[in-house]
Amino acid sequence: MFEDAKPLTSANWNDIHLWLTYFWIYVPLVLTFALTMLTAHAIIPSLMITGHMPASIGPLSVNPGLIGRIRIMMTAFAGLVALAAVIMMVLTVNKALDVDKFWDRWLI
Repeated sequence: MFEDAKPLTSANWNDIHLWLTYFWIYVPLVLTFALTMLTAHAIIPSLMITGHMPASIGPLSVNPGLIGRIRIMMTAFAGLVALAAVIMMVLTVNKALDVDKFWDRWLI
């Protein structure tokens, strides 16, 4: 039916190490992106609508002020983090393809 998995060499262990490293770098990047976007586009506008943050310095006024600049910077930062997360996911998938060297089937 299927042959057994081949013994792992040190190169295989190195591939697994790199895959896990890329994966554990990817997870905090995605969480950072999500929290930054949530803050910039949900929490700050909600605080302004409820009156906990003055709307006169908010992004909806003629002069956006400090809060508007903070939201723009947070969105730009989230964009950079999203780009880094996409790159890390490409590297992670690329390293996951190295599993074929010692395990011939993807589904158990």
